[in-house]
Amino acid sequence: MNIIIKTPNYIGDTIMMLPALFLLQDSYKEAKFTVVCKPYFEQLFRGLDIHHFIIDNTRETKRVSRSISLIKAIRQESYDLGVLFHNALSSALFFKLAKIDKIIGYNHDARGFLLTYAPKINRSRHYINHYANLVNNYLEKPYKKLPPVKLHSKKQTYFKKSSSPTIALVLGSDKGARGYPRDLSQSLARLLANIPYQILLLGDNNDIPSNALYADAIPSAINLTGKTDISGFIDIIADVDLLVTIDTSALHIAAATNTNFVALLGQGTSAFSVIKPKVSFGSYLFRGEDCLIDSDQIRMISPQMILSEIEKRLHT
Repeated sequence: MNIIIKTPNYIGDTIMMLPALFLLQDSYKEAKFTVVCKPYFEQLFRGLDIHHFIIDNTRETKRVSRSISLIKAIRQESYDLGVLFHNALSSALFFKLAKIDKIIGYNHDARGFLLTYAPKINRSRHYINHYANLVNNYLEKPYKKLPPVKLHSKKQTYFKKSSSPTIALVLGSDKGARGYPRDLSQSLARLLANIPYQILLLGDNNDIPSNALYADAIPSAINLTGKTDISGFIDIIADVDLLVTIDTSALHIAAATNTNFVALLGQGTSAFSVIKPKVSFGSYLFRGEDCLIDSDQIRMISPQMILSEIEKRLHT
């Protein structure tokens, strides 16, 4: 049996989709799985017995020609089942034009007529339940409990751990209302510079200017901003003693690699109740209950609050 799945378009969402994949793999133990995903997302599936990856770059330039190429790539094999964890009309259309007869996915974006099984979306569900329920309900509810969210990591080679606690910072100062503001991040960096922690600075290329400022404030910091791929990012987070992060993919990676974390919460892209990691460890700082302006919410978390929570986490 050949099964093809289309992942969501964000790293955090794809991580939260993994339990649904585990249910499929458990139900179809002999099946070969193909994953259609954005570039580099295949690195999230290390150790998960995926037969083949097809890269979806249709959101980049030359969308029409890239869409045709994607459909042709999917057509290279015959699939018994297509599972859409991406809710767009385009994903259903790609699978249909690739001649996949049985396609399941949520009835969203006026695409129900393209799907074999198309339940309505329940927006109140946690994202993990959202993806897993699509599979479990299609299979007529054989499962009663969610599998854990788990990412496979390897020994990282980006830095050598010291005898002091290693703390990674993902502050995302350029991520709008979700990001921890640059001025407060600099104050936090100055506080951390006076404590014998091993500090790592992580982020994507957009974070390079801000993290350079924080590296100046912490001369001993290891600045890995923009220097890792997704696999390396996972391996580093899996190896640190504590992650301090905003609401971004790093939070879900920490939860999926059993890494302790402090999450700094402001105005997110989704209600936090439906994306909060389903783990018993880690802590969350939110002080913006009374803020009317979205960007003010995360500013209510002071650098001293973060430092106190870091010390608490490292001693629990």
